[in-house]
Amino acid sequence: MPRAGTAAGPACKTCREKCRKCDRGRPKCQRCISKGLECGGYPDQYRFCGIASRGRWKGARVPTPRNTKVKSSVAESQQVSTTATPGSDAPERTEGVTTQLSSKKPSRSATELPDDIPKLLNLTQTEILLSHYESFICPHQIAEIGDTSSNPYRAYILPLARKQIGLLYAILGLSASHLGKLTGDMSLYEEAAVEYRLRAIRALSEEIRKSQGPNFLHEDEQDAVLAIIQILLLHDIAETGISTHGIHITGAMSVCKQLLLADGLNSRRRRAVFFLGNLAWLDIIRAFAGPERLCFTQDIRETVASTTDEKFELVNGCPREIFLVIGAALEKAKEYNLGWLSWDEYQIALQSAKHKLYSFDRTARTYPSSDPRWMSTAEAFQYACILRILRLLNPLQQPRSNEIQECVARILDATARIPSDCCLLELLVFPLFMGGSDALSPHSQYYVTARFNEIERRSEFRNPVPRELLEKVWAARAAQIPGDDQNISWTTFTHSPELTQQHDYLII
Repeated sequence: MPRAGTAAGPACKTCREKCRKCDRGRPKCQRCISKGLECGGYPDQYRFCGIASRGRWKGARVPTPRNTKVKSSVAESQQVSTTATPGSDAPERTEGVTTQLSSKKPSRSATELPDDIPKLLNLTQTEILLSHYESFICPHQIAEIGDTSSNPYRAYILPLARKQIGLLYAILGLSASHLGKLTGDMSLYEEAAVEYRLRAIRALSEEIRKSQGPNFLHEDEQDAVLAIIQILLLHDIAETGISTHGIHITGAMSVCKQLLLADGLNSRRRRAVFFLGNLAWLDIIRAFAGPERLCFTQDIRETVASTTDEKFELVNGCPREIFLVIGAALEKAKEYNLGWLSWDEYQIALQSAKHKLYSFDRTARTYPSSDPRWMSTAEAFQYACILRILRLLNPLQQPRSNEIQECVARILDATARIPSDCCLLELLVFPLFMGGSDALSPHSQYYVTARFNEIERRSEFRNPVPRELLEKVWAARAAQIPGDDQNISWTTFTHSPELTQQHDYLII
């Protein structure tokens, strides 16, 4: 997806929109000039103070709004400050970080944050974290239009957060966690982020309780609940890749049902449809580890698919046709596990889904843009889902079987057509993981790991779960005695027998 710039500065507007590498020439990009295009120029909204310590932001600085002086205030908790001023050299500490708390003993602790939106927005730390969310995190969440005003994570979430304090807390928690990691500011990461997140969860719980009462939540409240859940899940993905006990997606169902009971879910509710589409895809992702975890119904998925637009693919990568087929298959698997379907009915349903996926015509659909690499992205998701169907049909099928290895080859070949400087690369964590789960040769496993590294360098978000699960699978297979071709499923490493409610493994 189009991402915030490297330490050399962000790409020009034209290169960002066209999803290509920018030479960042000043005052105009030479690549645009050489192609006879009008260079859209560079964003000049943020100055920086404080030095990041790792990755693509090494040497970059913590964002603060331009022309806003960072001031000390005893009324602000854990305020981020700087010893650098515009035009001066920032002193470098041993760990390469200059951001720090404004005082070792702030007069207001994190637990005394105001529950009043205007007061919270007036805090300098809030301003810094919202700037970081808008300029660095938002562009990472959606392909091709990432760093533009039409980005729904800006257009939908930020205005709503200025009216719904729970969503504001969720954004501040995610931003504090991300910024704290980038800069090495552990107080921001370990204290402020945790406090913001806890407050967001409390607000979410209260809203869900209200939704179960006799009075419906109003439109902003409904959408805020869905947005909070999505931001909390993104926080989970950035931290561990695991959502504890799967409570967040399940909690969205009460609001979803209220939406359907009220005036229905239609294209007028673009904001709600956008959030629900993303949550419905995350519901499928978690159900890959165990169909019993599926929460959304096929009716909801069909409603979402018919009312959403290309933003679904821009955020999630998976074509809506494949989304519906794999969703229906996982629902049948859930029904079979619950004893609601016979074995024959279950096998027929899976065979039907398998046929639909193999028959999917990638050339006959419309993609978000004319970039031909969208077809490679669709192919990667297509065969990732076929691979899951094959494993549902026969969990014991040997990984060396031709059918399994053909899927692996198709996934890896499709992802190989997406270069590291293409914004679509960051959509491919899930299909790369699925291909890696049955990749047997060392060079295939190395390829998957290398692509994960490229994605992490582009996004500065590191979801540890895909890599950790694959390493467990690969190690277990390497320990098998010669001639033992028994399948070792990655799903065995996502199930804890002692847990009644399993954790969600969010492999994106």
